[in-house]
Order: sequence, then C-alpha cells, then structure tokens
Amino acid sequence: MTKKQTLLLSSIAAAGTIGISSYLLKDEEKREKLKTKANDLRQQVTRKFGDGLPIEKAGNPTTPDQSQDSGDSKMVYEGSQFPTQYYNKLENMKSVEKSHEEQVKN
Repeated sequence: MTKKQTLLLSSIAAAGTIGISSYLLKDEEKREKLKTKANDLRQQVTRKFGDGLPIEKAGNPTTPDQSQDSGDSKMVYEGSQFPTQYYNKLENMKSVEKSHEEQVKN
C-alpha cells in the first residue's frame, strides 16, 4: 500500500468515527445509554482486575500451587527471574517513597 492509500484509508476511518460519534452523542437519550454502557463496562473491568496482581506471591520459587497461583511461581520455579526482579523493584520504590516522606516530615 502506498502512503497516499494509507492516508486516504486513515482519513475515511477518522471521518467515519467522527460521524458515528456525532450521531450517537447528538440525542440525549442515546448519550445517556452510551454513558451507562461505558460505566457498566468500566465496572466489569474493575471487578475483574480490581484486586490487582498478588504481588506478595511474585518471585516465590516454591513448587507452584495451581489453585492459588498467578503463574509467577511456576515461571520462577522454571528459572525465570522477571517476577522476582519486578517484586524487588516495587519494594525498592516503596522504601524510597517511605524514606522520602520521612525526610519531608523532618
């Protein structure tokens, strides 16, 4: 595809997106319906991922327990160091923030 064709397709896609958005947001009832759906989707995502990652278990090199394991233990058990390094980085950031707060207080 040439640059002109790519630019043309991008322009058409942008114009279509703007047109559809304008149509959906023009009517107040449709706008409220769209807001409700967006909030429902956000709540579903928050519920699913709201607990965050079990960072306390990251880097645990013990034999993985499949019922409660996020997969990090298995990776470390097999030799991966990424979860351990990630955990250490987060802990280091927490300690730096804590020491910074203590310095600000003093």
